Amino acid sequence: MKIFLKAIALVLYVAAVVFAAGCAQKSATPGNETITPGNGTLSPGNETVIPGNGTKENGQVITENDSGKTISLKNGENFTLNLKENPTTGYSWQLNLSKSLSILSDEYTQDKFPGEKEAPEGRGGIHSWVIQATAPGSQQVNGIYKQPWMNTTGTEQNFTLTVEVV
Repeated sequence: MKIFLKAIALVLYVAAVVFAAGCAQKSATPGNETITPGNGTLSPGNETVIPGNGTKENGQVITENDSGKTISLKNGENFTLNLKENPTTGYSWQLNLSKSLSILSDEYTQDKFPGEKEAPEGRGGIHSWVIQATAPGSQQVNGIYKQPWMNTTGTEQNFTLTVEVV
């Protein structure tokens, strides 16, 4: 009987280890990678990020995982920047763009789980900007996530993106 229980415990342990290994996900490390035109950034679960109005974006989709990277665009093309945000806490993204980048749309969408008609108060969401390149050259998008009325301390979350416009 003891051997039988030990065998069952061993099988359960091995199954738990295999299950845990299958759930592990390799995370990308930020680097100086270049994203080529037309390739969208995928969200976890390999689902394309879609803004709250239900329309699919044109161009590349950039997320906080792309901070520190460089993308390439043709003059006149646009990309969508999606950053996690929770304005109910007072925190929001403060963006600073080069002169030759223009914000075409700016929208915040609170996260809803399947089956929810409305998201509960206090839940965060995604802030989406559609940004267009308006002149050739090396452009920058810089963002800081903070409460706008607070002084910058240097410990805030930052986002940087270089946009090479040809």
